[in-house]
Formats: sequence, C-alpha cells, structure tokens
Amino acid sequence: MKLNTLQVLSDSEVRQIHEASLDILANCGVKILNPRSLDLLASKGLAVDLNTMVVRFTRTCVEEALAKIPRQFDVFDREGRFVFTLGDGTPRVAAGHNAVFWVDSETGKTRPSTVADVEMFARICDKLPHIDVLGIPVMPQDVANPNSSLVYAVKACIENSTKPIYFSTDKPNVNRACIELLKAAFKGDLVSQVYGIGQLSPTSPLFWEESVCEALEETVKIGIPLAILPEPNAGVSAPYTLAGLLTIDNAECLSGLVMSQLIKPGAKVLYANSWTTTDMRTGAALVGSVETTICRIAGAQLARFYNVPCHTTAPNSDNHAHDEQNSWEKTLSQFCSIAAGNDLIVNCGMFATGMTCSHEQLIMDEEISAMSRRLVRGVEVTADTIAVDLIKRIGPQGEGYLTADHTFEHLHGDEYYMPRLAVRGPRASWEAAGSKDTYEIAKDWARKLAAEPAPALDPERKARLEEIVREFMS
Repeated sequence: MKLNTLQVLSDSEVRQIHEASLDILANCGVKILNPRSLDLLASKGLAVDLNTMVVRFTRTCVEEALAKIPRQFDVFDREGRFVFTLGDGTPRVAAGHNAVFWVDSETGKTRPSTVADVEMFARICDKLPHIDVLGIPVMPQDVANPNSSLVYAVKACIENSTKPIYFSTDKPNVNRACIELLKAAFKGDLVSQVYGIGQLSPTSPLFWEESVCEALEETVKIGIPLAILPEPNAGVSAPYTLAGLLTIDNAECLSGLVMSQLIKPGAKVLYANSWTTTDMRTGAALVGSVETTICRIAGAQLARFYNVPCHTTAPNSDNHAHDEQNSWEKTLSQFCSIAAGNDLIVNCGMFATGMTCSHEQLIMDEEISAMSRRLVRGVEVTADTIAVDLIKRIGPQGEGYLTADHTFEHLHGDEYYMPRLAVRGPRASWEAAGSKDTYEIAKDWARKLAAEPAPALDPERKARLEEIVREFMS
C-alpha cells in the first residue's frame, strides 16, 4: 500500500481555521487597492467601502466560489501533447523560480544570474524525468532593462524545453508579455488547454496591490490557471503562532480564489502557499525551517477541505551552501510536501531562502524528489511479489535467488529507484572514480545534460518570440 497521507491538523482543527478565516473575511475584510476590482466586487453584491477600499466577503460568497473551482485540469507541453492531469492525486514537481543569484559551476562563486544560466537550466530540466514543470529559475541580471528580466527568462525557458511553464510577476505589462510568449510557442489552444500556470500574490496582512489585481483579472479572463499564493511572515506580517499564520494565509488565499470566480466562474486556480517563519534572534525570514514544513502539510489539508488543487514551495533551504543543512532542510520539505499530497510543488534548483540557484542544486533536488516519490509509493503486496512459492522452493539455507526467474522478471521494474548521484559500492571503487562528493557528481551530470541539444523550435515560432520581446522593449 501507499504511505498514508501526512496530516498535522485534525478535522475539527481544519474546521476551526476555516471558521476563523470566514470571520476575518466577513468582519474585518480585505483591502483591495484597485478601483476597477472594487467596482466589480460591488456589482457582485459584496460590501465595499470605497473610502477605506476594504471589501467584506460573506460566507455564502466564499462557499459559492469554492464550489465553482475545477478540482483538476489537464496540462500540455509546448508541442500540444498531454503530459499529466494536475489534481489527480499525483504530486507534480516544478523547478524554479524567480531567484536573483547563481552559483557559477566553474568558480563555485555566487554571482548575478544571466540569460545563459536560464537557457542551460531549461535544457537540463528537459532531460530530468522527475521535473514535471519548468519554473523560471531566476530574474537574469544581464538584460538591458531590469523590467524585462522575466520576459527574457520565460523566452529562454520556452526555447530550451518543451515542458509546461510556471511563471510569476506582479507587473501587468510583464504578465501580458509572458502570456503572449506562451501563446506564440504553444501548438495547442492556450484558451482551452493549459501550457502555462501563473502565480499572483496578495500582500500580507490582508491586502491586494493595484497592479496585482489588474494582472489577476487579465490572467483569469484569458484562461491561464493561477496559483493564489499568500506569503505571510510569522511575527512580522502575521501572528507568530503557526495556527495564526495558517489562518491569515488561508483568509488571504480565499479572498483571491473568490475574486477569480467572480471574474470568471469555473476559472482554474490553485490554493497556493509559501510559508515564511521568522528567526526572532536575527530577523531572518525562513523558508526551510521545520515549522514551514509543518505548514506545508497543513496547507494541503486545507486545500483538500475546500476540494481545490493545491501548490506549495519545496525543496527549500535557508543555507547559502550546498551542505548538510541544505540537504536535511530540502529533504524534509520536499518529502513532507509530496507525502502531504500537494498537487504542485515548486522550487527545485533554489536555495539561500530562494535567492540563489545552481545547476548542481537542480540535479540534487531532482534526486530528492525522486526518492520522496518512491517513499510515498510504498510497497506493492501481491501473491507474485510475496513470492511464497519461490521462498518454499529454495528453502532454509538454500541458494538460487540471484539466478531465479522471479528475480529477472522484477529486475527492471520500478520497485527499486536507481539514484543518479548516490555513491554505492566499496571505497576503492569510489576512490578510483575520483573520490567525488555529491556536489561534484551533480556538476558532472549538469555538464552532460546541458551539452545535449535543446528540443527544436521551428523558425516561425522562434521569430515570433523575438518579435514579442522587441515589442515589449520598445
């Protein structure tokens, strides 16, 4: 059987957080700094105070909106081929996204990121079987106009991988350009099929920026799925307690889900979260703490309560090095995210509290993801796998398992995960291969995979992508 889905909240505790969130939405409200959005919400019968720009959401409004959200939807690659169904119970893993710095593979030094880094990252992702979606890893710093950074990065990802794209910006003009790039590259119909997924965030505590509301309305009307991702910081922009952090996050997310359905009933959206706790000794914001991982489990439970597909961020680490802390924080956060049943998990390749990427980290994170998926899959118990006839035939102190037909029949199955990076075997073999640690082995794999050609993009689509970038820059 499969591993039981992880839970940290009882049913009554989920209900308690839900009721508290409804109380906040109805009796405190959410500030929405966009006059057009306020007019829309008022026209739908919500209580809108135009002086304070605060909107109050009723229980009925929330419940009706949640009932309209699709529980799952199909996702396609750049060439219009079906790749998976998001929300079908199988967690999907994405690389990225939106860091700033890069660890140079040759020097080992952290430096500003470049478009070339993104291109190589995308080519590697395209070859990794346990990366399902390509998030935009960084905002490259070598572009002429900083406002165009994400546009260049999305173009680089599209040109170097066929995998579905996950992107995020709070600027409406950048958001429009990214959607135009997706539309130009996608061989399917972007309105009826999903190739890209966007992410937009309220600002904690309890308000929406004017530009984000504009981008939300445009994205929903076009039909691009949206992850509504609050980012409250415990003790800074939210209560310090985990229950309080969960509650304000839930209220903020619900406000975005409701707005999406009032704009377009049946719009594809995800209950998303990116938990942040605070080290009160230093003021550091943390995304790899064990408490954020507890919240990742709780977030998946709340999403299941609402019957809405969910997203979280992982594997995460707050350390600035590829070391043991990086490993344990990333493994815990990714395993728990997958075992909790989150539908989309975004952040492979990143570390240093989401500020830095490396190709080596991507390779290591994919391995963590693969092992986490294998752990969750558990043990297949059938008459064949128990193999009682084989055990009785060989008997006590018998020989023959190594050459048994049963062994050969199962040798190339998927019960055993064969790692890409793990060192296995005697020390002499390891020393003969150069005594390389995991980071060095990951570096070798990154070079190997990056050297393989990117999936071809025909000249017509390539030219259209160039044209969109030129239009954005003009």
